[in-house]
Amino acid sequence: MTQDTSNLQNPFIVGDRLYLRPLEPTQDNHLYSTWMNDEEIRRYFSVYPTSDARGKERLDNLYKDTRHILFGVALKEDNRLVGLVGLKDINVLNQSAEFYVIIGDRNLHGKGFGTEATRLMLRYGFLELNLNRIQTQDMEENIGGWRADEKAGFKHEGTLRELILRFGKYHDVRVYSLLRSEYLETL
Repeated sequence: MTQDTSNLQNPFIVGDRLYLRPLEPTQDNHLYSTWMNDEEIRRYFSVYPTSDARGKERLDNLYKDTRHILFGVALKEDNRLVGLVGLKDINVLNQSAEFYVIIGDRNLHGKGFGTEATRLMLRYGFLELNLNRIQTQDMEENIGGWRADEKAGFKHEGTLRELILRFGKYHDVRVYSLLRSEYLETL
């Protein structure tokens, strides 16, 4: 059954409430830089200040890197960009990659949008990119992040102790992974 996507902006993967689309650096860089500068979000993702110009440059560079695939997460109801999802460090030989998701609109936290974006990206990674393993890492304090990973089927492998320094304190990082065989069992 084909969905009507005529009202969506350049959809690539369409879900129930969300769709993934390519980012448009000139259009989306302001939101990207706003999210990367947000204290709550940068606590887990980035410590570097990002201007609109640097955000656009960063997005341009990510699209040139063949080991990195990045999508915008948009709401189907109004095409509003609400987050980012990506695969990085894609290893073609070993068929593996590292996954991440950021729901930048804090009003949408805790409503399942991160989980839905994760599921869409896993489908893409396993069924279209033919990956065998997708892993993700979450700071111990990012409870929403690792709970979304667990809801999407990721298995906790272990904890990297005191890996990340943020705000004068070292933080542990939880490592999760999902294998294609495990993913296929859920279909």
